[in-house]
Amino acid sequence: MMTRFTNAQVILPDSIQRGSIEVREGRITRIARGGKTNGDAFDLRGGYLAPGFVDLHIHGALGRDTMEGTADAFRVITEFHLRGGTTSIALTTVTAAESEVLRVLEAAKPWHNRSLGGSRVIGVHVEGPFISKAKSGAQNPGEIRPPVASEWRKYLRYGSLIAEMTLAPEEPGALPLIAALRKNGSIVSGGHTNATEDQLQPALEAGLNHATHTFNCMSTAAKRGPYRVAGMLEFALAHKEISCELIADGVHVAPTLMKMLFNAKGRDGVCLITDAMAGAGLKPGTLFQAGSENSLAARVTEEAALTADGAALAGSTLTMVEAVRRSVQLGGASLVDAVRMATLNPARQLRRDGEFGSLERGKRADLVWFDREFRVRGVWLDGDVRFLV
Repeated sequence: MMTRFTNAQVILPDSIQRGSIEVREGRITRIARGGKTNGDAFDLRGGYLAPGFVDLHIHGALGRDTMEGTADAFRVITEFHLRGGTTSIALTTVTAAESEVLRVLEAAKPWHNRSLGGSRVIGVHVEGPFISKAKSGAQNPGEIRPPVASEWRKYLRYGSLIAEMTLAPEEPGALPLIAALRKNGSIVSGGHTNATEDQLQPALEAGLNHATHTFNCMSTAAKRGPYRVAGMLEFALAHKEISCELIADGVHVAPTLMKMLFNAKGRDGVCLITDAMAGAGLKPGTLFQAGSENSLAARVTEEAALTADGAALAGSTLTMVEAVRRSVQLGGASLVDAVRMATLNPARQLRRDGEFGSLERGKRADLVWFDREFRVRGVWLDGDVRFLV
């Protein structure tokens, strides 16, 4: 069966063109110029048609959290984020007991590369527990521990289900873990780290290729005696091998810093993420648990999520379409580049850009239709409609 989407502003990897897309058996078969419609086509009424967004870092929504480790929680989370244009999602854990992390992995395993009705679960992002207590942020410092092989080998038994792991490269034992993750095909991300450049260089050589929520919970330039050395932030900005995550809500990272990141890394060096917590989709003032049962309580605000005492950020309440909008309107990115940072760049980090991440012939027909006000009007997964207004 063939489906044709027409009268669209088609967002391609390098341009936007007025035209149409044909889909057959879940794959894009043709992209054509021109805005004419006919009775057999799905008329997008001049709206934007983009690849489905790929979120590498997302914890929850609507009061539900990945750490619950249940199919019902995963369904609520992925259905909510699908309505924000996300078609591929990495469910993200927090620093917790080994048994809790394993429970999430076991629960996610049957849904790997499948949809429960919402976004496709492309894997699990294990954020912690192998991070720095000096940069714990909203993570539970009581569960932070060094990367011991007897523990991390249990996680890597899940193979490609481990889409990404956030770790502190300076921790003793981190280098063997980094090498093992790269061999596994996982994204190796420096985050919640207090590392300096002399600790980061061997990590880069071992396979470090990503930075978790850049600017947040990471070391920056510091003095060592009379000299100044780079931290994780400057190291990530300076090395093209490292792709930088960005929570593009304008709160976690101020607009000036967003512009700085885009200028430093270029359109190929940034991956937009939501880092959305269970508070996403809830009304301001609502309290929720930020992760596992032993994690900090948090509260939804108009802009993001804060710890209950208001002293620190506790993740965002973003959707991906909103991250794209704010990258354009606050960060000064072009729409083409903002979409690229939400689609093709994370797909490349996953080594799955031959499958999804851009509108090209032969790729999965994961599509998002949104209007000029960045309101999502429709989402298709493998050419099947999953959301339409």
